[in-house]
Amino acid sequence: MKASALSRALKDAKWGIEERVLHTGQHYSDNMAGSFVKELDLPRAHHALTVSTDPAERMGQMMGGIQAAIRKDQPAAVLLFGDTDSTLAGAWAASRECIPAVHIEAGLRSFDRRMPEEINRILTDSLSDLLFCPSEAAVRLLADEGISTGVRNTVRVEVSGDLMLDTARFFGGQPVAPSADAKSVLLTMHRPSNVDNPERLAAWISNIGQAAKSRGWQVIFPVHPRTAKMAEIALGARWKEVMGEQNIQVKEPAGYLQMIEWLKQVRQVWTDSGGLQKEAYFMHRPAVILRNSSEWTELLDSGVAALCPETTDLHDCIDRMENQMQSMDFNVPLYGDGNAAQFIAQTLYDWLKK
Repeated sequence: MKASALSRALKDAKWGIEERVLHTGQHYSDNMAGSFVKELDLPRAHHALTVSTDPAERMGQMMGGIQAAIRKDQPAAVLLFGDTDSTLAGAWAASRECIPAVHIEAGLRSFDRRMPEEINRILTDSLSDLLFCPSEAAVRLLADEGISTGVRNTVRVEVSGDLMLDTARFFGGQPVAPSADAKSVLLTMHRPSNVDNPERLAAWISNIGQAAKSRGWQVIFPVHPRTAKMAEIALGARWKEVMGEQNIQVKEPAGYLQMIEWLKQVRQVWTDSGGLQKEAYFMHRPAVILRNSSEWTELLDSGVAALCPETTDLHDCIDRMENQMQSMDFNVPLYGDGNAAQFIAQTLYDWLKK
């Protein structure tokens, strides 16, 4: 979603910037990665890696593959998005090849180092030369770690806003007020802390089902491949039917446009995803975050999202979001004005000239 917005901006010939794309192979499901590439009209990959499903082996393979691509293409900079293992692999490879690294979505911190993404963020930011932050809060967090413009000779930190807002608006993601009688909720859950332990996953499903049935709500649940695998262990071969009996509608992994449409229909979002927290905000929907921390601290501070670290806390979190709905202000520009891609393109152009 982030790459889509910037790629559209970089197509403008006035920048004179050639973008070459490397797909690390980290996301292997065509229902997920494949559909997003097609829907968002992303440029074709000039390099595509084949990697292991084992995290340690995959990291080494991605590092080596990216390093080889850098040596072949000799780019002026390596552009990195987000906080995945691919992001860190790219930062490492750029550093080893003495090529500047540009990190988009820099400065986020959940302060939970049990999350692989938190380690990826910290290390990528420390290796990067140009850092684009989605918010002022992210700039302050980097400064607390000694990363700011002028502190190191090559470092430049900028507030760009959030590319995901650009993408949402471009593809028709305009906020609409929820219907007064809306009876559906959008659920996503895939983090290891929630789904890799069968007992914990079963407890989440039980409490989600109870919460939905007690309120007469239907839960729309596009199931991540990781979650589907563990659900069969946790709930048995009939896991889809078991969820259906608890008002949980099991769906295949959904593309971006389908997620946007669901966001327009539902009254709340329940998720452990990082990106969906923001997309709920962009679409003016409260989010119950099924984690004990969030890297998007602005959402918590503004009261449009609430942490729900334990399965038994779900009812209270849902009620809190319902009770606060009327006082929520979704119009505060926490993540810019939807023009982050143009700002990043202009800054890249100026920076590369120097």
